[in-house]
Amino acid sequence: MRRPHSPSRRPPAPRALQRGVGRLQWIILLAVLAVAAAWGLPKLADRWSHDHSPEAIAVERELQAISQGLEIYKKDNGRYPSSQQGLLALAIKPTRAPVPNGWQIGGYVDKLPHDPWGNPYQYRANEEGSEYELFSFGKSGAAGGEDSEQVIRLH
Repeated sequence: MRRPHSPSRRPPAPRALQRGVGRLQWIILLAVLAVAAAWGLPKLADRWSHDHSPEAIAVERELQAISQGLEIYKKDNGRYPSSQQGLLALAIKPTRAPVPNGWQIGGYVDKLPHDPWGNPYQYRANEEGSEYELFSFGKSGAAGGEDSEQVIRLH
């Protein structure tokens, strides 16, 4: 009588070798996690402190107030101020085209504030006056450019 053919079995690896491989896997995993943390945590911490700083919160509040003025301006005049008119059109009636016919006396904002770093807020509108962009360069100022992580945009 023949025995059924069974695949050959290797003798089990010694326990010490098995434990060594398990420890090596843990060491590799911890090393990968340490590298990921060293690379990502500083960026995350910078972003968190930037987004939750008192200055950033003040900027967002002021951008909201300016945005409300822009919405009322559009409601009264059918479009947002042009980029050339800028945010000054919310405080003083523009004389540069397109001159708003429905501009409300007293303007749309009490004053045009500067960001906490002393820089003016940035405004751009498309040609039709149907969309706009409103932001602060943040702590880095204009030197940081629009692509800087410091830029705070109206959300």
